[in-house]
Amino acid sequence: MTILSNPARIGSFTSSEIYNLLKKDRSGKGFGVPALTYIEERNMARRLGRSLTTETNARPTTWGKCLEPFAFQKLGFDYELVSDVTITHPDIPYWCGSPDLIGENIVGDIKCPMTLKSFCQFIDAFNFAPDNPMPIIRGEHPSGEQYYWQLVSNAILTNSDYAELIVYVPYRSDLPEIRLTAMDNKAFKWIEYAEDYELPWLIESGHYQDINIIHFAVPQSDKELLTNAVIEAGKLLQL
Repeated sequence: MTILSNPARIGSFTSSEIYNLLKKDRSGKGFGVPALTYIEERNMARRLGRSLTTETNARPTTWGKCLEPFAFQKLGFDYELVSDVTITHPDIPYWCGSPDLIGENIVGDIKCPMTLKSFCQFIDAFNFAPDNPMPIIRGEHPSGEQYYWQLVSNAILTNSDYAELIVYVPYRSDLPEIRLTAMDNKAFKWIEYAEDYELPWLIESGHYQDINIIHFAVPQSDKELLTNAVIEAGKLLQL
């Protein structure tokens, strides 16, 4: 894994971090500190000609990458796995994203929480309000806002009206196969040697299912809000 393998992302606003651009100052009109920091980091990357981030093998990241194909297998044939492809906005070249899945008029991202608490926070919100869980997730999950706007961004980039947050934690019986997969990738080696208690897993036939799909329509108003924020932030980029 290397941060230099995808030049299109260097110095661009990416779906995974784009929520920062919606942070406002105290007046509610200008960019707040998180937004200005994010914009300046993009400018730093542009001056460097490479990403600022060097930590690409953190355990939560490699755990998610290792589990992606397992989650995909459970979803059927209505999706295409495109997580290694970067999509750039047709009119805004400094805006890009790498959604995990695309389907007919739908975009999806797979989240494989490294902690069971995070998993429960997602799914308990879904079970409490199955018709519209995103407001609860956005309000109560530590990463709720980030994941929501990531999906909104990817919906814009793929011209999709619907989005899905797909949350996956394997059953314990799946761990041997996961470890076999981890053997083939140096970044996943820690998974191969991890004890069961060091990994998140679920009890089969328990309260929770391994794969959970949170489906929602992406409001046009939020697409416009994010697009306007990106355009305004672009004025501060060193293009």
